[in-house]
Amino acid sequence: MILVTGASGNVGTQVVRRLAERNIAVRAMTRNLPADGKVGTVEWVKGDFDDAASLARAMQGVEKVVLISPAHADMLEHQSAVIDAAKAAGIKHIVKLSGLGASPDAPIRLPRLHHEIERRIVASGIAHTFVRPNLFMQALLGSAETIRDDGAIYAPAGNGAISLTDVNDIASVIVAAISQAGHEGKAYDITGPEALTYAQMAETIGNALNAPVQYIDVSLEVARDSMRASGMGDWLVVAFLELFSIYRAGYGAAVFSDTVKQVTGHPANNFAAFMNTHKSVFGELKAA
Repeated sequence: MILVTGASGNVGTQVVRRLAERNIAVRAMTRNLPADGKVGTVEWVKGDFDDAASLARAMQGVEKVVLISPAHADMLEHQSAVIDAAKAAGIKHIVKLSGLGASPDAPIRLPRLHHEIERRIVASGIAHTFVRPNLFMQALLGSAETIRDDGAIYAPAGNGAISLTDVNDIASVIVAAISQAGHEGKAYDITGPEALTYAQMAETIGNALNAPVQYIDVSLEVARDSMRASGMGDWLVVAFLELFSIYRAGYGAAVFSDTVKQVTGHPANNFAAFMNTHKSVFGELKAA
């Protein structure tokens, strides 16, 4: 059986679905259980990263773990608790969703934290695979309302190009790594096949919607105020501002799409195809 933590998130949902489609027994851990505790090969269990007993229960009868948790001020502690529980339970293989650029020398907090978690997994002695994507294409769907109302997308990215990665490709790599032999000890940097500026993303979105969409570059200060006004916590606000600061500086453009094909057998999705699949999310633009 495979345990998937963070099973109700963007990536976790797709990992659970793909494992179930292969008739692989899955235990999906989340804080809020769905109405049906068992659906096909998927067993949903309630677990909390701050509750060691719940993690121990989730590990019972499990051989492998897909480690996913949200970006959070306590991410290091949360994922370390899973590692400790996995070690105690005799787990054979952990596949961790990490981040592109994970390194002890990274200039911002998220990749440094991911690297430290990776280091702790290696130190545990458990066989491991690290999957390191860039910014999710699905993050653009969060701007659907603004794009629909204003015909514009706002971001503090300047002219920096970003090699967006489709969550579906991330999930496919994770599923291959956890369900097939030969991925132990590997770290996979993965992205889509191209690096796009936000202006180019806006143009691609507009082409899919058959309406003009413009990119409006905002300052980091304006972005900070907007994120705080939306209720985002200070730690996450700073983490995202750091991330966009390196995108602005041009450090988000590296392309590692070949890795997706090498691991899964299919090419990485591009943003135009992604938008054509998801354009219904945006509805009809009011500014059109």
